[in-house]
Amino acid sequence: MDNWLLLLDILVILAASAAAGLALEKFRQNAIVGYLLAGVILGRAGLRVVERGKPIETIAELGVALLLFTIGLEFSWQRLRRLGGVALGGGILQVAGTVLLAALACRLTGLATAEALVAGAAVALSSTAVVLRVLTDRTELESPHGRNALGMLLLQDIAVVPLILMLNVLGGEGGREAVRRFAAAALEGGILVFLVIVVTRHLLPRLLASVSSFRNRDLPVLLAFTVFLAATWASHAIGLSPVLGAFVAGMVLAETPFAEQIRADVTPFRALFVTIFFTSIGMLVEMPGPGTIAAAAGLAVLIVGAKTAVAAVSVKVFGGPWSQSIRTGLVLGQIGEFSFVLSALGRRQGLMDEATFQLLLAASLLTLLATPYLIAVAGRPRKQIGQGIGAEREAEEAGEGPGVVVVGFGPAGRAVVEALQQSGVPVLVLELNPKTVNVYRVALPIQVGDAAQREILEHAGLRRAGALVVTLPDPGAARAVVRQAKQLAPHVPVVARARYHIYAPSLREAGADQIVDEEAYVGEELARRVLGLVGRREREGHA
Repeated sequence: MDNWLLLLDILVILAASAAAGLALEKFRQNAIVGYLLAGVILGRAGLRVVERGKPIETIAELGVALLLFTIGLEFSWQRLRRLGGVALGGGILQVAGTVLLAALACRLTGLATAEALVAGAAVALSSTAVVLRVLTDRTELESPHGRNALGMLLLQDIAVVPLILMLNVLGGEGGREAVRRFAAAALEGGILVFLVIVVTRHLLPRLLASVSSFRNRDLPVLLAFTVFLAATWASHAIGLSPVLGAFVAGMVLAETPFAEQIRADVTPFRALFVTIFFTSIGMLVEMPGPGTIAAAAGLAVLIVGAKTAVAAVSVKVFGGPWSQSIRTGLVLGQIGEFSFVLSALGRRQGLMDEATFQLLLAASLLTLLATPYLIAVAGRPRKQIGQGIGAEREAEEAGEGPGVVVVGFGPAGRAVVEALQQSGVPVLVLELNPKTVNVYRVALPIQVGDAAQREILEHAGLRRAGALVVTLPDPGAARAVVRQAKQLAPHVPVVARARYHIYAPSLREAGADQIVDEEAYVGEELARRVLGLVGRREREGHA
């Protein structure tokens, strides 16, 4: 294929996806649904402007691998423990229960066992991207049902790896050969994990610290991408799914102090590739007839009802009240992005026929379209959902946040932190210099991160913070942090440092609530000290 024709196809895909995403956002839908619809319009069911060829498929698969890489960066045992037993245990039960229930239902309709398992695995997963976006927009991410959903979504994302492994095994021969393939795949996966951990545990932290010491923001990103691509290729080379290697690479990097910054730097690239992935999935949709549309609508209703029930029961089994359980079930009622990955893989391996794939694809789109409305119902304080919703939210909102987030840990930042700690105010420091972080991390909550990036501020818990203090001397960097903070959490007061008087108006325009003008304070301090000296000399003269 001509490289320039490929570039034109990518241009058309991105332009159509951007237009469709913006249009869907105006109707209070998620942009991901727009990307899927853009693919439907461009592909075989629509104008046939772009064909889903091998280069597009490769880019789409790279997007999936990059998505798993960023999920691996989120994965840590500490974070899982913080999510609580309801989310963790409920997540495991929800995935297993939905797979079995959906597979059994598919078998009763006459599907083969392998095809039923593929369909069950696809139905079990919800949309992390859509759910988090809607919950964030509704400021319900920290609500009880929001936190439960977040934990269960994380478990679902992790479950993608063994589910893909299961489909790879089902794609081979049955019986003893399937057992042998599974054992071989598990052994190869274990070896890959071991090698990646050994190499990255001893080598990567030193390399990352070394490249970060040059204060060149490009080098850590380059190194992270090198690790990501190397692990992805190695997984493919030994016959495993590439996403397994990507996930392992992210999981190992998550244990380094640079995880948050790497994730923030990689996110823009992930958005580009994942957009192409969703659009390419839409290109697979065939023009449906009236019968297919009706069947897809009925299937979508069944999927939403069954997934809501299974998720609600899963939360209840692990101690959640019915109000939270039903709300969490409604939030997780749709089919997600990795469902497309699993169903497409099953179709490619001959485990799922074209008719079933098209029906599941159409139903998935309908469940995604319904998601904002389901989450709106989940967030509505109604007696039918249960009593005590207000009390639950108050208890959750009363949860301890970071207190004050301090950006920068130079002399000014240290003075601020020392004063806050003496007053008993909890703090969290964001600092770009990894050497500074390594020195102080034992005695102080401090993270490597560029606070001008939304993801870093989100992980720092800015939405729940009492205030943000920006101590950066660089006016451009300080202005970027203030603007990003106000976009993310407009209710959180921001105190910013203006090194020179001329920069104070731009910080105020960016949204700073209080500005410490260094030149003004220096002048006041100089005057105070001069007056003190003059007054002392006058007193000595009179004496």
